[in-house]
Amino acid sequence: MKNFQLSNRILVVFLVFAGMGLLTGLYSGLVRLGFLTTVDLQIPGGLHGPLMINAFLGTLISLERAAALEKFWAMASPFLMAVSVIFMLFVNLTYGAWLFTAGSFAVVTALLYVCYLQPKIYHFIMAMGGLSLLIGNGLFLAGYPVFTIVIWWMGFPVLTIFGERLELNRIMRPPKKARQIFIGFIVIWIAGAILLHTSREYGWYLLMISTLATAVWLLKYDIARQTIRSVEWTKYSAWCLLSGYAWLIVTSITGLVSGFPYAGPIYDALLHMVFVGFVFSMIFAHASVIIPSLSGKMVPWSRYFYLPFFLLHGSLILRVAGDFAGNFSVRAIGSWINVIAILLFLGGIVFRLIRGEAEKE
Repeated sequence: MKNFQLSNRILVVFLVFAGMGLLTGLYSGLVRLGFLTTVDLQIPGGLHGPLMINAFLGTLISLERAAALEKFWAMASPFLMAVSVIFMLFVNLTYGAWLFTAGSFAVVTALLYVCYLQPKIYHFIMAMGGLSLLIGNGLFLAGYPVFTIVIWWMGFPVLTIFGERLELNRIMRPPKKARQIFIGFIVIWIAGAILLHTSREYGWYLLMISTLATAVWLLKYDIARQTIRSVEWTKYSAWCLLSGYAWLIVTSITGLVSGFPYAGPIYDALLHMVFVGFVFSMIFAHASVIIPSLSGKMVPWSRYFYLPFFLLHGSLILRVAGDFAGNFSVRAIGSWINVIAILLFLGGIVFRLIRGEAEKE
């Protein structure tokens, strides 16, 4: 079968849908906290999770995989994920859920095809990330409450990133035994996610122990420890990676002490330490690679990007402190600055792309 070369313009169109998913997901997150309720734009707070996981991360990650695979059929996943954004926002959540569940099935198909082409353990870990998304979406479609399935949604970006870092860190040549231990941590993570359905306490402990061990492993073997002495984007990415691993350690220790409640401020703190502290750190870290691979445009470096970096982590500390202190005002301020930090990062990327192109002319 001949490879299929997508034009960057088409890829950028899908990027716009991912951006729409992100913006509306952030908006619904603020609605969920009780803000923006008087604004005419009606996006329910209950859409926060589906929009962030499927419309944003699902579209973005599946698009990246499809572009790398260069197969026309692989575009089914980002297409379905992108269309689900429209259905979730303007038609009906149920139809949207069917579409993003179909999209996650297509993600798994593409990732398993990669495993068939190159049966490497890091590809299988990434495929497990896709399967985690499919399980979470299937359970959501079946009517399971979010607090019982959110771990599967979390597994999509977390396992995908774990697999990517294992692949990228081949250059560090970690010992064979260390790589086997890393795989063991992933197996424990998956076992914990399954056990969570029958024993929330023991399943959660397994997840947190595995997450803690994996984060420590990455701190020891990730190339970021070397590249942090580099310059510009490379140095910046290293800071983002290491701070993301630090958030995983904080999450694990906190989770082992507090357990995993069904709702409330501790539940909010644990989820956002992972999704904001770890996942968005990874997005900041990889943006200088992802954007050029999809748009064909390099993002010129600027020290400006440290502003959203410090705002993201500083505001997350504030938000988590508000959660643990039971202070809604502090939590709200942290949440708003979380959103501002992400918008400042995206705005900076767009501005640097436009300015870079203008300087060429």
